[in-house]
Amino acid sequence: MNNKRNTEVDILYNLLTYINASYSQGIYYTICYQVLNNIEKIPNISINELADLCYTSPATISRFCKALKCDNFAEFKKEVESGLRQANHEIKLNSQNLGEIHNEPSKCIDMVYDLSIDSLKESKQYVNIHEIDHLCDIIYNAKKLHFFGFQFNKILASDIQFKLVKLGKFSYAFSDRGDDSQRIELLDKNSVAIVLSVRARMMPVGELIRSIKNRGAQVILITMNKQSEVIKLADRTFIIHGQESNFTESSLSGTTTMKTYLDLLYVRYGILYSRR
Repeated sequence: MNNKRNTEVDILYNLLTYINASYSQGIYYTICYQVLNNIEKIPNISINELADLCYTSPATISRFCKALKCDNFAEFKKEVESGLRQANHEIKLNSQNLGEIHNEPSKCIDMVYDLSIDSLKESKQYVNIHEIDHLCDIIYNAKKLHFFGFQFNKILASDIQFKLVKLGKFSYAFSDRGDDSQRIELLDKNSVAIVLSVRARMMPVGELIRSIKNRGAQVILITMNKQSEVIKLADRTFIIHGQESNFTESSLSGTTTMKTYLDLLYVRYGILYSRR
């Protein structure tokens, strides 16, 4: 896979994001739509064939690829191929587990729900209210507060942004269309950037943190991965205890646990700093 991406930020997600966030059905919307509806064909399609399918020119297809951070159409096809390859391994159960679930489908319910329940129990056991209070203090004292996250973490960033503004604290949380670029030009030495990431992989989270620090901002990382190499890049890290799925490629209990941690942060902030 291209070194710009990994499983946390893949081309399929970016295509869907562009579709979901588009206000009008322009040519890029049309290209996204046709790519997603013919996704299995894309790795072997020519730029002229895709252009004909979208009733546009090859030059427009090339510009579209660059808008999604791909250097050219060939790289775009490789990204799609990588995304499809990853999608083939979304559910990672061995034959024994699959057989048990086929024989007793309710085991699937137990597997998914028990994972989140156990993760929340572990998180509750280890969460430190003094650390929560310290994070609340950081948020309250920040002159400029920014939340960053990829994919579902971006949704969590927007959610905590909305809750905090109702408590009187404004912050930034960007929801970009499709290319997943992170708006860092507003950051400066007076900024505090809180990065949300369940797994905190070096790509893309580490690269994001480096870009933020280049602006002189303080970086706070909130993650469930206490072994992440990204931790050493952040100025301060808050570790959320809990469990993550080992039978899916996508996050399951991790996002649930992260969301609950941020809900606790929101309630505690509202208690400590009532709207003024």
